[in-house]
Amino acid sequence: MSTKPPPSTSGLIFAWDVHDHSTWRLVGALLLLMATMAGFFFVFRIVHPVTQRLPVTPQHVISLDPANPAELALIHRAQDRSFALLSDADSMSPMESPLLAFQPSYAGHEIKLRELEPAPTPIRQPRLFTAAADVLPPVPRRTVDSVAMPAGAKLHAILSPGLAKRGPARVELDGIKLTQPTRVQFRVAVGSAGQIVTALPLSAVDDAEIMQQLHAAVLTLRFTPAEVKRVEWGEISFRWEAAAAP
Repeated sequence: MSTKPPPSTSGLIFAWDVHDHSTWRLVGALLLLMATMAGFFFVFRIVHPVTQRLPVTPQHVISLDPANPAELALIHRAQDRSFALLSDADSMSPMESPLLAFQPSYAGHEIKLRELEPAPTPIRQPRLFTAAADVLPPVPRRTVDSVAMPAGAKLHAILSPGLAKRGPARVELDGIKLTQPTRVQFRVAVGSAGQIVTALPLSAVDDAEIMQQLHAAVLTLRFTPAEVKRVEWGEISFRWEAAAAP
């Protein structure tokens, strides 16, 4: 039988064999705190000051005898609440006192008529614009002389330089009696296939039937196709030209 000394350290993870004395420490700290608070209560005690009340005694006592007429009148004045007690210096009537006498502010003033002010002279300022005057200068009316169709002449459509590169510079139009050829002008948009997509009249004549004929004739024009430009804009004007000799 082997005799081995017990190990110096136990194999427990927590120190269960150690006694905790922190409870007694907390009790001692609590008692110390209570004693400190009690000492503060005696040191910083609130003491209310004692107010001293002074006895109120009359300093002068005046005895009035009702048998005396002057003192009796004073007694009656004291009993009458609507009567003001005045001294001998102020015993005069209110009308005789200069302080109580009513003195209006307009006393000694005489009402006089005020002189009439002269009528203001009217200031005539130059009027730049009036309702009847014309603000804009006169604009001369556009005079367009009617050109009679010359004998043997035909109406031609004159194309702008950009459109003339894709077609003939002059196109002959038949059956349209245009008396004012210089007045009419169209702005057209030519597609990539050479057809006219849009024709907008920039200026027109009064005859609506002739304008419809011109619009229909312009839409029938065809140009050389161009793949570079999808839409090309240009102008078309009109002019009478004599027919070429055969």
